[in-house]
Amino acid sequence: MNMKNVFSTINDAVSGFAGVLGGLVSVAVLGQIIFGAGTLGIDVVGNITALVGGFASGGFVGFLALIVLLALWSD
Repeated sequence: MNMKNVFSTINDAVSGFAGVLGGLVSVAVLGQIIFGAGTLGIDVVGNITALVGGFASGGFVGFLALIVLLALWSD
C-alpha cells in the first residue's frame, strides 16, 4: 500500500465522518425547531449562534477565518 492510497483512505474516512456529523447537526436543528427543546439537552441553535458570533466579534480576521472554514467544509 503506497502513501497515496493511505491518504486517500484517510480522506474518505474523514469525509464520511464529516458527512455523518453534518447530518446529525441538521437533524438536531430541525428537532429543536419542531419541538422547541435541545436534543439530549444540547442547545444546537444556541451553539451555532455563539460560534458565528465568535467569528463576528473577531472583526475582519474572524470573517476571513469563517470564509476559510466554509471553503474547507465545501470541498
